[in-house]
Amino acid sequence: MTSSLPSCCICNENKRFLARVNAGKKLYCIQCEAKISKEYGTDYWKPCSFTEFFESMSKEINSNRKKRGSGNWSLLKEQLQQIDEERQLQKEKGQ
Repeated sequence: MTSSLPSCCICNENKRFLARVNAGKKLYCIQCEAKISKEYGTDYWKPCSFTEFFESMSKEINSNRKKRGSGNWSLLKEQLQQIDEERQLQKEKGQ
């Protein structure tokens, strides 16, 4: 059985709570993050500006939306458009 949970890039265990440190791409569990900070100090992590962080998160959110496909609202909108088109065709045929 495969887990749908992401895995830590250090210990490779599937964990529920993982973090991207300073807008990086790798996921770290709390335990591995603490070990690295304790061993190498907080200077180990690349500094990150507030702007860099939000840009990175925005890209991540957009890529997840593309993977996920259309949302429920998009599907509902498409269905309503189809219903309107069918009604228009019925009106045209009736006239």
